[in-house]
Amino acid sequence: MFDIVGTIGMQNSPPGAWEQAVFNRVRGVTAAGLRHVLEEGNALCQAWSFRGAPVVFPSRDSNVFLDALIAEKGEEPWIYTAGLVPSLDKLGLDYATLLVLVVDATGGVLQPGVTVVGKTQLDTLVAKQVEKQLPATRMAAWQSPSPYGANQTLGQAAVSFMLRPASFLGQVAFGPRRGQTPTFIHPTLPPVVGGARELVRRFVHAYGPTNRQEFTKWLGSSTAQGKRLWRLIEQEVTQVNGGVMLAEDLPVLTELHSLGGVRLLGPHDPFLDANGRDLLLADKQKQRQVWRTVGSPGAALNQGQIVGSWRQQRKQRDKLTITVTPFSPFSSELKKEIAAEAQDYADFLQVTDHELTYN
Repeated sequence: MFDIVGTIGMQNSPPGAWEQAVFNRVRGVTAAGLRHVLEEGNALCQAWSFRGAPVVFPSRDSNVFLDALIAEKGEEPWIYTAGLVPSLDKLGLDYATLLVLVVDATGGVLQPGVTVVGKTQLDTLVAKQVEKQLPATRMAAWQSPSPYGANQTLGQAAVSFMLRPASFLGQVAFGPRRGQTPTFIHPTLPPVVGGARELVRRFVHAYGPTNRQEFTKWLGSSTAQGKRLWRLIEQEVTQVNGGVMLAEDLPVLTELHSLGGVRLLGPHDPFLDANGRDLLLADKQKQRQVWRTVGSPGAALNQGQIVGSWRQQRKQRDKLTITVTPFSPFSSELKKEIAAEAQDYADFLQVTDHELTYN
């Protein structure tokens, strides 16, 4: 399981997405069992990683999913810190100085053994810690109302933006959820660095044929950082179908692999992050139904092709409703396979009552 999770990491937004991704690759596990492994041991870690998203990965690979993402001078900002740039002048701080302040303050708040409940609380505590390092002339701006959200100071907003790169530096990770609320801790990670080349290799291995632009978009970095990282594997790739693959992966093209059967993929399943959307779903209009800016549904997969979308709803702890929207009428045989997959998913979630409907 750890090798599957670690191939390219598994995004965990919305919460539970990584569990569903594992379900579609490994049977005989339960969502509760996976959460136990993540929350009670040190083998897996969840932290802000590529695209600034919560990502679950093996702790042993923290150099790949955290350290490798650290931007060098002149490579900032990332997509999730770019929004803060217009406010830096008001704060009287440059990006690099602010990052140092937030990293130091985060380390001061998240001491070993300390758990902070809720993102708002984390922003507030770290912002107060930063205040201890600010000169008096900067306090008015730091404590002024935020243009990014209600009931928030500009300092708290700045912290919220900068916690992502602080994560890359090993200062913050997700702890066990308390109901619907996330918690935050200081992670216990092995002292490994230098995973940049491995990060690019894993992306190309998972999604090749691909290109630098797709890698940069997947990573969520600036173009400058994407170019620097891409150069690390230029001698290891070869041109294939308008993109590149790792030369060592070329023999796979001569082998016949069939992704058989039915899968109910979550909206952020790694399979759907590939740049070959036209191969998965040729119809552009249907693509827009699957890959939305906000609120994407899951994808119903049959024989490696997307044949519809689906959503799940849990109004009660032990009741699950799965609604499938076919792109074209399903055969009776395909509906039987969908029903069997829905049953397996209900068993994975350990719900006692589930309903499968069609739109």
